[in-house]
Amino acid sequence: MNINDRIKSVILSKMVKPKNRKIGMEEECIIYTADHRRLPVNPCKEFSAYELLIFMNKNSHNNGSYTLEPGGQLEWSSPPYNNLNDLDVAFKKHRTLLELIVSEQGLRIIHMGVEPNYVPDDIDLIDQLKYQLMNKNMEKRGNLGKWMMRNTASIQVNYDITSEKDLEEMVFVADCLHPVCAYLFANSPFQDKKPIGEKNIRNTIWDNTDGSRCRNLIDHGINSPQGLIDKYIEYTMTVPGIFQLNQNGDIENTNQTLGERLNEINKLGQLKADDIQAALHQIFTNVRLKNLVEVRGADRPPEGHEMAPVAFWTGLLTDKSIRDEIISIIKKWSLSDRKKWNKAALNMDLSQQGPDGKSYGEWNKWAGDMALKGLELRQRNESHLFKRFFNIVLEKGPFGLQTQHAFKLSNKILNDFIFETETLA
Repeated sequence: MNINDRIKSVILSKMVKPKNRKIGMEEECIIYTADHRRLPVNPCKEFSAYELLIFMNKNSHNNGSYTLEPGGQLEWSSPPYNNLNDLDVAFKKHRTLLELIVSEQGLRIIHMGVEPNYVPDDIDLIDQLKYQLMNKNMEKRGNLGKWMMRNTASIQVNYDITSEKDLEEMVFVADCLHPVCAYLFANSPFQDKKPIGEKNIRNTIWDNTDGSRCRNLIDHGINSPQGLIDKYIEYTMTVPGIFQLNQNGDIENTNQTLGERLNEINKLGQLKADDIQAALHQIFTNVRLKNLVEVRGADRPPEGHEMAPVAFWTGLLTDKSIRDEIISIIKKWSLSDRKKWNKAALNMDLSQQGPDGKSYGEWNKWAGDMALKGLELRQRNESHLFKRFFNIVLEKGPFGLQTQHAFKLSNKILNDFIFETETLA
């Protein structure tokens, strides 16, 4: 088996029957101390993200698992479920546990996609080799990689794969509709103690992190569902490595591309599935492949709306008839229109033109309506997890703009506003 086929076999290794498809989520949040400082990342004289992580994993009772992002952001990875209502129950259990330790330690959760106060150099880097190597990589590629690592939080959605065609169609739809996700879930109103205006700042940060491994698949020549998985593998092989696994499975530095490393150990007869997964995890496109499909474009939403991006993508991606209807439209979009639309997603301006001469706002409304239709067709009573959020955004705009407007009217200093204002919903 050649190297590309081995990678494909790993990606497709956990296929399930359509009726058994499960959905999981990853939720990140930024946490502050009682006196409005970022929670320290590494062990120190005060309670740190390290102690928080230990507590959460010790008391999770199999309700998912916890890790830390490079700046100490807490990430919860859920168990997978068929029904989003069951996933919502799991999320609420996670939040109850988190709020317990937050209350005990006098901490505060920031329900935003971008750190509002601090610049990256103000935030310690977690003491892990993988992230130290990533930090060095970010110093050489793009200009906002350190912002991504230390200063952002998001919701990611994971989908089981039912077939190669299923994967290719889901990924193509998610890549084409990333600008809708970026607008609807824009919830990053402040940066470096200032309102950001109409700039879609978390999306901008990712766009300027590392052009070789980020952005949309279309930016890497992947612009059709046909043969998508093979093109994705070919692209992955060209990307510079951040780290690699040694023979003991430990992380070490690398100067090779991902493809050079995988080919080298394959020729030695030492290639393992873990090596392939380590390579796939070094791709940060807005939708990416592991042994499932991961969709990554949403800011961390306001409190109470964390399930909205999960429901949005589930309505669009998991019902075959909805997916077919969407593909019949988006496959006609020109490459030029798609690239212009992806750039439009760096700004929260509904009047910008999207594909086929329709406005950004028109495409947002269409995609949201299709998501609701898809949720109804699933017949699992899941629409409520997106509908209320969608109606609020249609009426008032993204929460990132709503929050800035409320701040302007408040006449408060930023920290007082952030820590005293309840969710706008």
